[in-house]
Amino acid sequence: MKQIGFFALKDDILPVLKDFEATAAVKYVSTGAFNSPNYSIFSQGTALPNLGTATSASTINCTSFLVCVADAEVNLRALSSIDGKNRLSIDQLNNPDTITFSAGGLWNNEILLHGRVATASQSKLSQALMRRFQAALRKRFVKLKAFYVGPQALAFLKDGRRLTISAQSPQEFDLKVVS
Repeated sequence: MKQIGFFALKDDILPVLKDFEATAAVKYVSTGAFNSPNYSIFSQGTALPNLGTATSASTINCTSFLVCVADAEVNLRALSSIDGKNRLSIDQLNNPDTITFSAGGLWNNEILLHGRVATASQSKLSQALMRRFQAALRKRFVKLKAFYVGPQALAFLKDGRRLTISAQSPQEFDLKVVS
C-alpha cells in the first residue's frame, strides 16, 4: 500500500485539490457500507462536505472518498451479515483504478488531524492518480518528517497547537517543528 500523509486546514487543501483536478477531471465517491445503491458523488473537491473539519476524533474514522477519473464506473461490492441485512460496500477492492482520500481536519477547533491519500492497487491509473496528488502537495506544502504540511497548518503548529493522528494520542507522538 502506498500512502501520503498531510496536515491541512481547509484553505490549505483547496488549492491542492484544484491543482490535482486541473490536469484531468476526477470524481470523489463516498466510501463505506450502504443499505442501498444510493451514494454521494462529487465532481470537485470544493463540494466535499465538511472539508477541513474532522468527522471523528481519530484520522482512521474520518470521512473518506474514492477518487477516480470522472468517467469511471464505480463498482459496488455486496456484503453479507449475520443478521441477514445485506449491505453494499464502496471501496478499492472492486475499484482498483482509484485512490482513497481523507482530508482529516480540525477536531473541536483545537487539534488538527492528518489527512491522507492512499492506494492498495498497483494499477497504472491508480499509481498515476497518486503521483498527480503528490505533485500538487509538493507544489504548495512543506515536508516535515513523514508528512506534507500546508502553510496554515504550519502556522497552527508554530502557534503551539496539536497536529496528530488522534485526539486521544499522547502529545509526545504529535508532529513537532524540527529545529
